[in-house]
Amino acid sequence: MDLEMVLNELSLRSAANDIKMAKQRMSELILTAREAAELGVKPIIRTHHEFYNTVLADNYSLSNWLVDKTVNRDDIRFILTAAKTPYLEDIQDSDIENKNILSDFLYEGEKSEGLGIAYLLESLALSINSDKKWEFNSISLEYTWLEDDNLNLDTVTVTHASTIKNVKENLSWIQERLKTGVRDGCNLWQRKKDLFPSLSFCESVGQQIQSLGNGSPMLRQIVRKLFELENCCKTWRDGDFDLDLVASKVTPESDSRLQSLEDKLTFKCPDDVYRIFSLHLRMTGAGAWRLHFSTELRPDKIIIGYIGPKIQ
Repeated sequence: MDLEMVLNELSLRSAANDIKMAKQRMSELILTAREAAELGVKPIIRTHHEFYNTVLADNYSLSNWLVDKTVNRDDIRFILTAAKTPYLEDIQDSDIENKNILSDFLYEGEKSEGLGIAYLLESLALSINSDKKWEFNSISLEYTWLEDDNLNLDTVTVTHASTIKNVKENLSWIQERLKTGVRDGCNLWQRKKDLFPSLSFCESVGQQIQSLGNGSPMLRQIVRKLFELENCCKTWRDGDFDLDLVASKVTPESDSRLQSLEDKLTFKCPDDVYRIFSLHLRMTGAGAWRLHFSTELRPDKIIIGYIGPKIQ
């Protein structure tokens, strides 16, 4: 999936003290977006359906800004060309839509659709610099989602920018996101040794991964989870693997599931040994996918045994 920008609508709620400040804020937003585009981010800013009704200052809306003859015409053209409303326009993907419906993302207790969409699309969140809290290059969200009739809670981080400085601070993330922007499951499988040198994959995983088509939201989640495990291996040199090092929640199978599903949870590993894969990471959305892995091989090496729908 392309790396785009998603506008944080919460940053639009604080109007400027006057029209001059409003125009300065818009100018800074556009400079920030252009800086990101220069680094390879697609010049698309996804935003909410009321975007053009945004009040920038008293008696001065975004619609007024668009016809203001004192505003740089290139800036106006940039906004008219870049802004996509509503947020998920042109993303015809039922998994993303379902996750958006079944999820809530809260920032400081307030729901934010834009920051949530940025997380789901693994995009760069973009804010108007209207408050000191938007001056940071990342934002933490409280993420709740419904899965298997259970309400789940986690804390997630969204890459963010409201200034050129933020964009430059996120250069490594942008470069990594562009580099790892795999086209589809087949492309991911072909590149697995380069992308994840510390991970070993059971043969059975190949068919599961390669079934994922271009733009699949599950594909991005899988890539994100695999990188989490890869990064953990870089610091794991001896002793038992510390599950708390993984950014996402790691869960072992219950004793009852291990007993009843032992055969289905057992996979042949690259060293020809059959192992039971109890530890797993969850992936949200339609299908309730899981990624099962084992840390039994040796320090700094993790085996991926299964990626697919929850084993039943």
